[in-house]
Amino acid sequence: MTDASRDDEFTFMFRLKNRAVRTLLIFVGPAQGSSQSDPRQRLKREYERRKALHEQRENDGQDGAPSNETRGGNHEGE
Repeated sequence: MTDASRDDEFTFMFRLKNRAVRTLLIFVGPAQGSSQSDPRQRLKREYERRKALHEQRENDGQDGAPSNETRGGNHEGE
């Protein structure tokens, strides 16, 4: 995994920090601006981007876990 992709991980700590910052911005953040300059919208877009990237990596089998083919396939009859 490269350093750039480590910055894009959808870890529990990222999700926790993202949720905490978004909640704090409701109470102590700046007034809502345009959709491009609003910090809450930026955090939401970053969350959605990382979530989509995480789901794509899971579907592609790039999350580090071996796929069914490398573990011996599906053993439904056993």
